[in-house]
Amino acid sequence: MASSDRSPGPMPPGDGSVPPGKAMTMGQQVLDKGAQLMQSLKPVKQMSQHVCTFAMYSHDMTRQIETHHFLTRLNQDFLQCPVYDSDDSNARLIGISPIYSLLPCLY
Repeated sequence: MASSDRSPGPMPPGDGSVPPGKAMTMGQQVLDKGAQLMQSLKPVKQMSQHVCTFAMYSHDMTRQIETHHFLTRLNQDFLQCPVYDSDDSNARLIGISPIYSLLPCLY
C-alpha cells in the first residue's frame, strides 16, 4: 500500500461515513442493475483469502488503522489484493497491494 510523506489534507465536511456527492438517480440505479446482470465479476470471485492487519497512516505512528486485504493468488509467489477499511458490505477501498508470498501463514 503506497503512502506519502506529506501530511494528509483536510477531510470533507461530515463525519466521513457518507462519501461526498449527490444521491444516485433512478437512471443510475437502473444502469447499475443492468451491469450486475451482464457482468461476471470473475476477478472479484477469484478472491479466496481475507487477511486483517494494522498499518500506520501516512507514516504517523500515532495514527494506526485496521486494514482488510482480500487476496487473489496470481501464482505460487505473488498475491494481489484490494485493501478496504473494514470487512462490512459498505467498506471503502483504501488501496491496492501486491504481496510476495514470503509469509508462511498465507500458504
